[in-house]
Amino acid sequence: MNIHILKHMGALKAVINVSLYVALGDSITAGYGVASPFSFPNVYGNYLGRHDKDLRILNLGINGLTTRGLLNLLKSNRGLRHSLSQASLITLTIGSNDLLRLMGNSHQSLNPAQIPLIYANMAKTLELVGQEIRLLSPNATVKVATLYNPLTEWGPYAHYYRLAQEMIDNSNAMIIRWAKGFGFVVVYVDREFKGKERLLTGQDQAHPNAVGYQVIAKAFSRY
Repeated sequence: MNIHILKHMGALKAVINVSLYVALGDSITAGYGVASPFSFPNVYGNYLGRHDKDLRILNLGINGLTTRGLLNLLKSNRGLRHSLSQASLITLTIGSNDLLRLMGNSHQSLNPAQIPLIYANMAKTLELVGQEIRLLSPNATVKVATLYNPLTEWGPYAHYYRLAQEMIDNSNAMIIRWAKGFGFVVVYVDREFKGKERLLTGQDQAHPNAVGYQVIAKAFSRY
């Protein structure tokens, strides 16, 4: 199997005239907490590589990336724009950090009045992200993950659990409408993690462990 994992922006221009999978998004795409071979784009790419031995994977996940940060990259990074124009498949995980920025730390109080503004900003920014992706990649298959609740009833943010779940449910409804509006495929990652957080998340009780990333990869392969 000849699958190349390219992680540096400087390598972008070398990826041309081949079957190209570009993974965009936040720490879930970057594979935070596990070695590179266990990130979900790598695992998913191995599934795909069984049927496409010339497949190349470009993992551009960035820890902490927000929807606004993604939009800025799509508009300004020439290497990224070129790669998306060559891609036949794009995956995207985004939105969690827009919500987590409300919380800061476990001792900080959350102002519920900020939540509608967060939703409005996310919706507006996602619309622009969708436009940029489709402008650059009009024919690519684009798969977008829903958000799972990174908080639990037993972690340091337990007092935020119910509010966080409500916010994530509302955000997922927004993401689903947005994705379908641009012809993107929705991958329901939240359904895979619901009730299995202890098994699928790592020591930080937020990011997936190796098993969790494998579950995400399998979900992307099914949809």
